[in-house]
Amino acid sequence: MGRRTLGLVIGLAVVVAGVLWARHYFSPAQVVRRQLAEAVAAFENGKLLGVMPKISRSYSDPWGGSYEALGGHLQSVIDAWDDLAVDLEVGAAEVGEGEVRLAIVFVVAGSDRGRRETILGTAADPCRATLLWVEEPPGWRLRATEELDIPELRDELEARRVR
Repeated sequence: MGRRTLGLVIGLAVVVAGVLWARHYFSPAQVVRRQLAEAVAAFENGKLLGVMPKISRSYSDPWGGSYEALGGHLQSVIDAWDDLAVDLEVGAAEVGEGEVRLAIVFVVAGSDRGRRETILGTAADPCRATLLWVEEPPGWRLRATEELDIPELRDELEARRVR
């Protein structure tokens, strides 16, 4: 194989690798994972204005929640706790036409008067959720929490579920 042929093969391999990387990086599942990571980082930094653009104005959930209610809940946690941290595991993504469902497992911790404690979930019994993200102009937004299990709120969530 000559130098020119070798150069063409290497160039083609680089182009193919670049196309495959871009296809993966810009796939709906990966875009949604990045949106979720950005929202979690903003929450941990107490920046509600960094979280809310990731949520659809038409957000709803089976517990009667709305965009405004979710924002209020997040703000109350941000106001009540310091040094917020979310231990987040993102599971499988189910991709459909214009939508992505993500299964997540998480524990939220924070500090109150210098004392560190878990707020929601524990390592032994973490919170679980299934999130529905939809593509809206100008991008992917959280439209609904379809399933939610917060150990500390199981009874309350079950009682509030809209059937």
